[in-house]
Amino acid sequence: MQISVETVNSIKKKLNFEIPAEKVSAEVDKAYAEIRKHAAIKGFRKGKVPMSLIEKHYGEKMAEDVVKNLVHESYFKAVEEKGLNPVSYPVIESDLLKKGEPFKYSAVIEVFPEVELKEYLGLEVQKEQLVLDPAAVDARLKEMQERMAQLVPAPEGHAAALGDFVTFDFKGSIDGVPFEGGAAEDFQLELGSGRFIPGFEDQMVGMTVGTNSTIKVTFPEGYGSAELAGKPADFEITVKEIKIKELPELNDDFAKEFGEEFETLDLLKAKLAEINQAQEESRINHDLRENVFKALIEKNPVEVPEALVDRQVTMMLENTKQRLASQRMSLEMMGMTEESYKAQFRDVARDQVKGSVIVDAVAEKESVEVTEEEFQAQLGQISAQTGQPLEKVAQMYKTNERAKDSLMAQMREDKAVQFITERAKVTEVPKAESK
Repeated sequence: MQISVETVNSIKKKLNFEIPAEKVSAEVDKAYAEIRKHAAIKGFRKGKVPMSLIEKHYGEKMAEDVVKNLVHESYFKAVEEKGLNPVSYPVIESDLLKKGEPFKYSAVIEVFPEVELKEYLGLEVQKEQLVLDPAAVDARLKEMQERMAQLVPAPEGHAAALGDFVTFDFKGSIDGVPFEGGAAEDFQLELGSGRFIPGFEDQMVGMTVGTNSTIKVTFPEGYGSAELAGKPADFEITVKEIKIKELPELNDDFAKEFGEEFETLDLLKAKLAEINQAQEESRINHDLRENVFKALIEKNPVEVPEALVDRQVTMMLENTKQRLASQRMSLEMMGMTEESYKAQFRDVARDQVKGSVIVDAVAEKESVEVTEEEFQAQLGQISAQTGQPLEKVAQMYKTNERAKDSLMAQMREDKAVQFITERAKVTEVPKAESK
């Protein structure tokens, strides 16, 4: 068997195969023999059909089976022998299969790029200065107060305001024709939550119990349903109940609701300030990491396989859907579809892949590796974060090789990024000036 490898570009290889005629003939005979065992042709018992009829009726199936076997046997062997690392399934092109003649085919694959590192030490990057806003603690307290609020019936004649919970019936129509999913009874909505079409909730402000009214809105152009996108609609509504929030008083008793360690409101505030600082430091460090990636991409141009970009944007989509679900929201409520999300964030995904590929090359060049001690320490952190026993966490990664490899790869990347950042020229700037 003859194999040659062509470099299409930095991320594509073309493997050309020529399989000897004798091998082709042997596989054809083998395939026909297997087909003959089960072939059902009227007038003949199974296994007794003349070969001429087998060839006439099953020629296409034979060719399909033989090509499949020849490609499977030769492709994977060649990939291993040539030391290639495909990131996508091959695109196969082949000649017609003919018994007694060599079989030629080609396989085009995307591979990890060979990165030519040009500059990764002494990168000039910006980092936002850490400035803590005292108002952040008050805002957090306000959120906690809101979560513990009790809903109570509004006084008679109360006009609905943003933040109130309104129970109402509605019927939606377009040009007088009701549409699917456009009606409900006893629906409760917090005004100002943004759950409904833009303009809907604002028009409910000022209504009172018993109000019958028509709200006119226009569905956004990017709305999840193409049948409704961009169209004006009327909603007939009847307000049945309005509830307002009754907030608990911010005092020591309020603080004790969040744990025995918070005997006073001041202790709770101190903890919130600590959490806020940790979150701000995490956000700033994340932005610094992004700046390092941008600098690496700028100094070390690289082309990346679209297959890796596809995987990255799909992972980003799934993470976004999970985050929205935790907030009782969805892509559709954000006026997006899976397709529009992928289109919007594909360039972001591509840059993330580029950054990871370059960082991997740095890790390789600088012999950055994760030690067993570092891995065990990471398991301890996972145990603390998830609340699961360390033994259970360790056993999970011991029995799931893929999960362990993924974690080790992420740790190696983090360690390489730290290596690059520690050797970068980092300039701290005010938030307004940070990029």
